[in-house]
Formats: sequence, structure tokens, C-alpha cells
Amino acid sequence: MLRFEVTEEASHGNDGERMAYVPGHGVFRAPMSANGDLIITEQQLRHLAATATSVEAFRHGVDELLGAPWDADLEVYRHAGDSSPITWLHQVV
Repeated sequence: MLRFEVTEEASHGNDGERMAYVPGHGVFRAPMSANGDLIITEQQLRHLAATATSVEAFRHGVDELLGAPWDADLEVYRHAGDSSPITWLHQVV
């Protein structure tokens, strides 16, 4: 099953963007600031505050806005460095 994460770095005068796809969660897309933080808008927070039925539902909503379910699934693929072993995700025959 396909999984991916693509980030666009911010450039002068433009925010970056993060897009990810994980089976079972679908597509996640969010703007990213110059320092790499995801940007959650005022409207998103107002909607969440108006529709959350409990503190736990609000926390879950914030996790969704930040892409936590996607991060949890993709974290295993993010290890990299000079001494890290290579993990092939697929092989073309």
C-alpha cells in the first residue's frame, strides 16, 4: 500500500506546505511556516471549538489538524543519517 509525505519548503513571501497520504486516513494537507510549524487557522480553531462535544473531542480534533495520525504511521520511514541503514520500500523487477 502506498504511503507518502511531501513537504514544500517556505520561500521568501510564501508559506510551505505538507502533504501526506496513509491508507485508512486518506490525504492530509496543511500549510507550513518558514520554521516548519504547521499553520492552523483561526477559522479551523473556531469550528473545532464550536463542534467539539468534550475536551477529549477537542484534543482529538487538534491532533487531526496537526496530522498526528499520519505522523504516527509515517514515523518508521523517517529515520535517516550517515550511519543509518537503507530500507528499500519496494523493488522493481
